[in-house]
Amino acid sequence: MTAITRIDQIPPSHTIFPARSHPDLQQPGTVHHGWNTGRQLLLHAAGSPLAKPITGQERPLRQQAITHLRALAEHLDDVAGPLTLALHISAVQQPAADTDTTTLIPLIGEALADLGDWDVRAPLPDQIDLISRAVHALQPCMPD
Repeated sequence: MTAITRIDQIPPSHTIFPARSHPDLQQPGTVHHGWNTGRQLLLHAAGSPLAKPITGQERPLRQQAITHLRALAEHLDDVAGPLTLALHISAVQQPAADTDTTTLIPLIGEALADLGDWDVRAPLPDQIDLISRAVHALQPCMPD
C-alpha cells in the first residue's frame, strides 16, 4: 500500500476498507458514504483534478466545509496524514459535531491503528488542533 503523503493519494472507501480486512464493512453504508464524501471534500479543498463536481441539496454545506478545510493550512498536502486521520474519525467513528479536542485523542489512536498499513503517522502535538478543526468541518457533511 502506498503511503498517504498527498490528499489525492487518499483512496476511496472500497480500497481503505476491503471486505477481507473489515468484514463488518462489506456492504456499502454510512461509513463508505462518509469516507467518500469526506475524501471528495478534501480533494476539492486541495484543488485536486480528482475531485468530482458537487451537486445536490447539500451543496452549500459542502462548500462551507471546503472553505473551512482550505483555511486549515496553506498547502493541504503538507498535512495529508492528519487530514486522513480526521477523515477516518468523521466517517468511521462519527463523533458528535461539537466533540472537543480532548475527546478526539482516543479516536485518533483508533484511526492510527486502522490506517497503519497506509503509513499514516501519529500527529505532532501542534497538529491535534488541526485534526479537531478538520473533524468539525467534515462532520456536518457526514451521513446520518
